Amino acid sequence: MKKIAIVIADLDLGGGQRVAINLANALANDNEVTIVIFQDDEIHYQTPGEVVSLDCPQASNVFAKVLNVFKRAKKLKKLIQKEQYDHVYGFMETANFPTAMVFKNAALSVHCNPRELSFFESILVRMTYSRVKNVIAVSEDVASILRSDYGLKNVSRIYNPVDVADVVAQVDRPHQHPKPYIVALGRFHEVKRYDLLINAYANSKMKDDCDLIIVGDGELRGSLENQVNALRLYGKVHFAGTQSNPFPYLAGAKFLTLSSRTEAFPMVLIEALALQCPVVATDCPTGPREIVRHNENGLLVENENVDAFSEAIDRLYYNDVLRSKFRKNSISSIQHLSGDVIAAEWLAL
Repeated sequence: MKKIAIVIADLDLGGGQRVAINLANALANDNEVTIVIFQDDEIHYQTPGEVVSLDCPQASNVFAKVLNVFKRAKKLKKLIQKEQYDHVYGFMETANFPTAMVFKNAALSVHCNPRELSFFESILVRMTYSRVKNVIAVSEDVASILRSDYGLKNVSRIYNPVDVADVVAQVDRPHQHPKPYIVALGRFHEVKRYDLLINAYANSKMKDDCDLIIVGDGELRGSLENQVNALRLYGKVHFAGTQSNPFPYLAGAKFLTLSSRTEAFPMVLIEALALQCPVVATDCPTGPREIVRHNENGLLVENENVDAFSEAIDRLYYNDVLRSKFRKNSISSIQHLSGDVIAAEWLAL
């Protein structure tokens, strides 16, 4: 049995957090797993082992963020020296930077498109990621960017794990809605291109027969609501807000839509397939094409193409045979992402 620390900024709602919990659950079958966080104001997940908070919340400006990296590193080093973990895994940049500074044998998991990092973050990647034993990219495209743009030679690719049984168990019953609906899920940020999704929906034929439910919240909610009103989509587009358990929405939907400009390895696609929910996704960098098998378990659409997205959602909505085919293929298409398989890959490092 190994002592393993998974270091992540927080356990707030998010795809990266769900990945960390999935990995922790899989590793906990044969190991002692501790999740180390830097702030504990919002903990939304049950964990398989101890959670240790280092009480070092995020900073608001660049100067404070620089100091915060060193503060977090100091506290993390003290904990690692005390507990003598066999393995330390960092998750996402806010945890990766201090982890890399204090534990050279760490493995750092990169959950973003590295070309989307801020100038400050890019500098820290160049300064710290080459110090550690392993940098783990969540997709082949992310791995390629880390090697080509950052010159890293310690990069491996390990996909995000999914616990299909756990996802299914969280659906007491599918979400009930007066009409058939399609769904989108995620934070309201410009990279998610919900404006494109709403325009595509407005231009579609299926809008008269099927609603659009968007699960999530964020800084762009006001502008998205204004867009819906301007397009006269009253009563057709519904904002469901942030949901601690979004899976009933996926289970009840005709299909999931993902309109992002860029991704890494989007968990929502995997979780939708775990619930046999077909998907329509933009073929954006860097993750969807490694999850969605076009015309097998979903449809890939040219990135940032509104007309192509409209055509795709119409095609899938009005084709019962195609949706049935995608549902039938969904589970088998993600079997290689089971927790046991992915945990073994991490330990093999």
